[in-house]
Amino acid sequence: MQMLVDLLKQRDYQFIIIDCPAGIDLGFVNAVAPAKEALIVTTPEITSIRDADRVAGLLEANGIYNVKLLVNRVRADMIQRNDMMSVKDVQEMLGIPLLGAIPEDTNVIISTNRGEPLVLRKKLTLSGIAYENAARRLLGKQEYLIDLSSPYKNFFQRVQEAFFSE
Repeated sequence: MQMLVDLLKQRDYQFIIIDCPAGIDLGFVNAVAPAKEALIVTTPEITSIRDADRVAGLLEANGIYNVKLLVNRVRADMIQRNDMMSVKDVQEMLGIPLLGAIPEDTNVIISTNRGEPLVLRKKLTLSGIAYENAARRLLGKQEYLIDLSSPYKNFFQRVQEAFFSE
């Protein structure tokens, strides 16, 4: 793996992204061997967060301290009902700087099944925007974080709230 990364570095790539396999075994060890930094992707589920915490500890044990967090499949409606941890809760539990949060979106599944990148589709989606913003933050740009703490409201709900809320 180190030789492969060294060969790619000679081609002047800015980033070489290695997607680690699930679990913490030989595949993980091989994938992190050449790493200088890491991106931990987790969902706001306790089992996923526990795994992410273990991975963070192993990364640190391997001398990888530049670690960022991406929280995937966030559902604002479930957060409001206290059925899901918020992005802030996940970040505080792991103690890792947040790169971004991606809302749950059926368009991700559709794009994947069609083999089309979500961010290149003509119809903009909240998850596509969140992915693009996370990528820009990875490059060091100061993109905003989408607020996923409240349920999405359609136009009529917002108008009704504006006129009839106390």
